[in-house]
Amino acid sequence: MTPQVPGEVRGVADDLIAALGDDLAALLWHGSWAAGEQTPESDHDMIVVLKTVDDDVLKSIERIFRGRSGWSTFVKSEQELRQYPLSGRLQFHYSFVTLHGGIDAPPVTRGGLSQDLRTWAATINHECRYRIIHGAAREDSDAETGFIRRRNARWMYYQAKIAVMAIKARELLLGRDYPANRAELRERLTDPEELSIVDSVDGWHELREQAEDDFVPTALLLDRFARNVVRQLDETKV
Repeated sequence: MTPQVPGEVRGVADDLIAALGDDLAALLWHGSWAAGEQTPESDHDMIVVLKTVDDDVLKSIERIFRGRSGWSTFVKSEQELRQYPLSGRLQFHYSFVTLHGGIDAPPVTRGGLSQDLRTWAATINHECRYRIIHGAAREDSDAETGFIRRRNARWMYYQAKIAVMAIKARELLLGRDYPANRAELRERLTDPEELSIVDSVDGWHELREQAEDDFVPTALLLDRFARNVVRQLDETKV
């Protein structure tokens, strides 16, 4: 079921349509809000597809978002979409609501999905290991201990979101439909650690304080998940 578009999102869309005119090819409201699974941590995500990108059009978009917090905007031209690399294409196929126009989405391939999974796993491994090794030392030595703890915890939230994207992408690689939302994904999972990752994103608002006290268990969980993703890809030679 398509969620109702909030007035704030409709207002931004109308401003973009008016400011960009014929150069605007498409507006896609994207991410957790558009999938109807937003949390208190969620921003609004907007994909803006233009016929051409230049300095003036970027400045026009900046003026529209000036003073508007809680937004994440991704700008591409139609030519850039046609030249888009193999990885990162899922965002143009799933979890969005079209607010204006339309796009010819670059096709998703098995090779691209495998590359997505390996890239996400490498990112999770790097970020989690860095903070496991250095995060506590920074807390001990930095005068802004509270800030460091909040940042470490929030970085784990970001890695958990990447892990959820990887689990969803793996469903496609296994020949299944892409999960419409985290609730649908959860129904398919049996691995308790993967279920815990999905639940940590849904319940982060309640779990954040615990993660700020000690983020390491979450970091270890996510690192194990990323290692398992790569192992599964290697075993299936994808």
